[in-house]
Amino acid sequence: MVHSPLISARGISYVYPDGSMGVQDVSIEIFRGERVGIVGPNGSGKSTLIFLLSGLLKPTKGEVRIFGLTPDKKNFESIRRKIGVVFQNPDDFLFNPTVRDELLYVPRQLEINEEKMRQLLLEYSEMFDLKEILHKPPFRLSGGEKKKVEIASVLIYRPEVIFLDEPTANVDGKTKRMVAEMMRKYEGTVVITSHELEIIKRLCNRVVLMSKGRIVEDTTINTLDERMFEEIGVV
Repeated sequence: MVHSPLISARGISYVYPDGSMGVQDVSIEIFRGERVGIVGPNGSGKSTLIFLLSGLLKPTKGEVRIFGLTPDKKNFESIRRKIGVVFQNPDDFLFNPTVRDELLYVPRQLEINEEKMRQLLLEYSEMFDLKEILHKPPFRLSGGEKKKVEIASVLIYRPEVIFLDEPTANVDGKTKRMVAEMMRKYEGTVVITSHELEIIKRLCNRVVLMSKGRIVEDTTINTLDERMFEEIGVV
């Protein structure tokens, strides 16, 4: 039996408003249960690619399909229920008055009932050790606390696919270990960008290497030739 990909891209390119090329002629398929690490130097297009694959950006050329749908205004909500995105900088994500409001923002948008939301709030505030800061505004938190709130705010509505852009950047060792542990426990499909090769090795079973907006290697973690990292400028 041939399984259809959850997410597919065919010949996609993206040009930024200033004329710079984000990704160029990229094709990729993501299947259910995969844990895909996208690796490349700064400016290689890896962040742009996950924003395209998650539907946050529309390709300048080519097509992206998510759960068989081409993202548009009509199906945005149905796709959003199944997709979670964790940004590299939590300040790009967090905007609600308190941590409690942040955690419950998407569940409220998805019209989850009040009793279920109370259960989810209790479960995820305990899981991420957030109970003591639920009343605080996110902008007053430390970098590690912001990252925990951001990831908890995505996982709380239990998306089928989660995209993480450099989730361990600019956080301390304790927070890095927490992020890695949460991602190991997550049972859905994962697509993660990182410049930290150890994180990719620990969390992913497939590695996509990017350079200058293109995919230069797509292989399993077990067959990866690590010399490729040096060749594309990732050390």
